[in-house]
Order: sequence, then C-alpha cells, then structure tokens
Amino acid sequence: MNNPLDTALLLTFVTVADVRSFTGAGRRLNLSQSAVSAQVVRLEEQIGRALLVRNTRSVALTEHGQTLLGYARAMLNLSEEAKARLGTGEAFGGKLRIGVSEDVAGAWFPDAMRRYSASRRGLLLDLTVDIGDNLFRRYANGDFDLMIGSRCSHSDKGVTLWREPLTWAFARHEPLPEGDVPLACSPDPCPYREAAVKALALAGMPYRIACESPSVTGIRAFARAGIAIAPMSRNAIDDELRELGASEGLPELPEIEFVMMYDAKMPTAVEFAETIFDEVAARRGARKRNQEIAKNPRS
Repeated sequence: MNNPLDTALLLTFVTVADVRSFTGAGRRLNLSQSAVSAQVVRLEEQIGRALLVRNTRSVALTEHGQTLLGYARAMLNLSEEAKARLGTGEAFGGKLRIGVSEDVAGAWFPDAMRRYSASRRGLLLDLTVDIGDNLFRRYANGDFDLMIGSRCSHSDKGVTLWREPLTWAFARHEPLPEGDVPLACSPDPCPYREAAVKALALAGMPYRIACESPSVTGIRAFARAGIAIAPMSRNAIDDELRELGASEGLPELPEIEFVMMYDAKMPTAVEFAETIFDEVAARRGARKRNQEIAKNPRS
C-alpha cells in the first residue's frame, strides 16, 4: 500500500497556491523560502507529478496541481474537523461578529476565516456581507466586532489594508452603448455609485441608472452582457470584462481604500485582525511582484 499524503506538505502546497508566492507562503507558515520549496518538492516526489510551474518571477499551478488543490483543501478541512470533534487543542468560547464587503467575501476571505476558526474550537464566527456604507454605519452602531469595507474618500477611522483604482468595467466584446451612460450599480448608499455619479456630473456627461443590484455578482452580470457600465475595483475585472477610461470619453474615478476596523479590547478580534494583516501582506506582496513582472517581463 502506498504511503498516505502528508498533510503538512499539503498545507504548504495549498498556501503557495493561495498566495502564488513561495516567500508569501513562508511568511504565513513561519518557514524560510527554501523550506517551502523543499516541502513542495517532497510532495511532488510523493505524487510523482509536477504541481507548480515556478521560477524566480512567478508561480502557477499545473493541470495536476489544479486537480490536487481541491483534494488537498478537503483533506485539510477533514483533519481540522477531526481535531475539533475529538477535542484536541485549546477550547474557545464566545462569538466574533464579522462584517465584510462582497468583493472581499468572494475572494480570499473565506480561506482566512476557515484557518483562523480551525484552531479555535468553540469560537463562533458570525459573518455578514453588505455594502461599504452599511458596514461602516453598522460597525459604529456596535453590530460588528471586526469589519472590512471599502470607501472612496479617506478618513482617519480604521486601518487601510490596501488601495486600488475604481474603474469603469464593460463587456469585453460588446460595442459601447450610445446616448446617456447606462450605469450598473448597487442601490444607495453605495460609495462606488456615489463616486461614479459625481465623476459623470462633474464631467457634464448625462447618465441613467440602467441596472441596480445589491450584489457584485449581479452588477458584473449586467456589465458582461453589455447592458450597462459598472464602477468596480480593478481587481474585480475578469476576462469577460474590459476597463474603460479616457480613450472612451469617461472621466477618471477615485482610488478605493479597503479598510479594517476592529474592537481592540476584544482578544479574538485582535487575533483575527492580525491574521488579516498577515494574509493581506502575503497576497499583496505576491500580486505586486506579478504586476511588476507583467510590466517588465524581462527584468
């Protein structure tokens, strides 16, 4: 019988796949880059397949790596579930109330949440997904212990995790609509909607709200269909969308701040905030490196 796969090696592989960086994975796992690389090599030797295409500039999954990734996540989840059921590890109590925007909840956040909760048996995590303005208001009202939301105007409240441009997104292969600019956006209050409307008004460009949806998924669907133009974060633009700008006659939009607020007197909120800081540092570091490579592929 073949030896079972080592869950420690699977954890390293999943972490590299998540952050697309050996250095970033090392930071998260408290390992050196060379140790991370050695563990991936050991896993590849166990399986007999190449899992990652890597060089000094980038990391990508092979076809076999994509296949293994789902199994690896499931095996790690089962391992954590077994430990929780058997009562191993420190027991926690209480509840951590979390509010996040959909563009965060639909990306890396669930994995960070899972990793945090797995080692804190008994701690209940309550998650609410909402739009930015509602999140800030509800945090101020005491509804959340930790909140991550986006805003288009700077404030001294909260810790800025990262910034990125707010952009105009539209279907990649559809012709631009004629007449008033048709917008797809969330209902008020929405910082992206407010920024888009303000920019168009200042530019003297007539517009209409063609589509409203409370979810990013709905807004993206309208933009993909060529029905409307959507203000969204640059990171949310996928292969079916294109970014519009000055060449299409549209005004510049402001930068978005992704901000975290948390109860500094609540130990679990502080611990989870540290987890988020580490996650963002690892992911943004890998992303920045990949962007530099895209701009200077021979550097």
